[in-house]
Amino acid sequence: MAVKDTDQLHEAFGRPGIPPRWTSSSKEGIGTAYSASSRVWFTISYGILNEIYFPTIDHRQTRDMQFLITDGEGFFHEERRDLDHEIECIATDALGYRVTSSDRNHRYRLVKEIISDPHQSCVLINTRLEGDPGFLKKLRVYALLAPHLDIGGYGNSARRFKTAGKNSVKELCKQRRGSEAATCRMWT
Repeated sequence: MAVKDTDQLHEAFGRPGIPPRWTSSSKEGIGTAYSASSRVWFTISYGILNEIYFPTIDHRQTRDMQFLITDGEGFFHEERRDLDHEIECIATDALGYRVTSSDRNHRYRLVKEIISDPHQSCVLINTRLEGDPGFLKKLRVYALLAPHLDIGGYGNSARRFKTAGKNSVKELCKQRRGSEAATCRMWT
């Protein structure tokens, strides 16, 4: 099915969903870039990326971001709940983390390196899936992001477009309650 760029907004299935909540206050890692030109901070707990703060440390923009893994037949894993995690610093003086999340049946591992870009306000996640190549071919991996733009979870929306044959998020918006005004962030 082809995805077209459209200015029409469609409501998500199940809208509005459950009331927005913040993630656990139990943190296993806090990171930022070494350079003052980057104005982004992040936290890690339960093996996943939690809040991302921007443009100041008191403005949370996400609740969490994790991966969903399935073979489409016998199992569906939510990274935070269904995998075992090990978290370590990338280097002794680095502000980044390596998170290894392992399937409890030892079939695969998800390895993520999470850092802040020192020259731009963004969090970078390098992710790889390890395991038996035959088993890995069966897997489908999805990213699940819970945005809470400008310190709230209600009224968030997104648009998508197709570029270079791939679907991308065009913008995330925070609709103000009782208002037509919106705050938007571009993502490419």
